[in-house]
Amino acid sequence: MKNATGIGQEMVGTRVDHQAVAEGAGQAGIGIIAILAALIGAWGLACLVGGVMEGGAADLVRGLIAAVTGR
Repeated sequence: MKNATGIGQEMVGTRVDHQAVAEGAGQAGIGIIAILAALIGAWGLACLVGGVMEGGAADLVRGLIAAVTGR
């Protein structure tokens, strides 16, 4: 029983640095966003290469112009 009160007193005296926790969470969030952005960029590049290999660069540009103008 004597040991249990000592543990309770130690817990009351501890503090959490909220600013450090928030900074760590922010850095983790930015890291996750950066990784997702890199994956999306790699996917877009793979789609572009696939489009060029499928019909050639001229067809790709022609299709892009048709998509933008609606013709």
